[in-house]
Amino acid sequence: MAPELPDFKEYRKSKQQRADRDLKDLLHSYDEWLAYHTNLREKVRAKHLFSKKTGCPLEQIESRPWKKYFEDWFVFDYITVIGTRLFDMYIKERADQLSSAKVQLSGLMLTASLEPYHLVKKEQSELTAKSWLKDEKKKLTILQDSSISLDISAPYFLTRSIRCGFENRLISPVIPLRVPRDNSVIMHWRDTIQAKEEEHQRLRFMKENGVSLMTYADYEKY
Repeated sequence: MAPELPDFKEYRKSKQQRADRDLKDLLHSYDEWLAYHTNLREKVRAKHLFSKKTGCPLEQIESRPWKKYFEDWFVFDYITVIGTRLFDMYIKERADQLSSAKVQLSGLMLTASLEPYHLVKKEQSELTAKSWLKDEKKKLTILQDSSISLDISAPYFLTRSIRCGFENRLISPVIPLRVPRDNSVIMHWRDTIQAKEEEHQRLRFMKENGVSLMTYADYEKY
């Protein structure tokens, strides 16, 4: 009798479910950590810096949708007065409590940055898009029960994702962008990102400067 062939479809499904659980647990644990380790003075400093980088008035940061944009940037990209990011601090404190799978996910989250995309196709739980650096199509998906909305109509958007299992899972809001019709902004960023890629500095550059693209955030519908 011939040996049974492995069910690769079921294996893939099971592995994806485990990866998603690990990512959910990691995000939840980080949220709990933030509740006890968020310095109010640090947050005030961050708001001033965010306002300067995005052009969003200080008084508007607490309003929708800017509050969630700021919070996401604050917990993943903002550099504190001691020269580190909050997620870096969380990982250093909790590293010995994390499984190897969560440590790997943490490494991806440490370097994940806000990236600009051109929307190709929108579906209920995923977006098909092209990055401004390459014309390759990429599927961006959300975790089950995620609060991230994919209801966008703008042709361009800004978001953050990581490779989780077999999927590119979104871990940040999808921010619609209203870019000038002449595409000068896209070409400038594309050339800059390409130059940084060649210098092996793209990830660092986007972590520090990707937020500046929020100057083109399309928030009129709010």
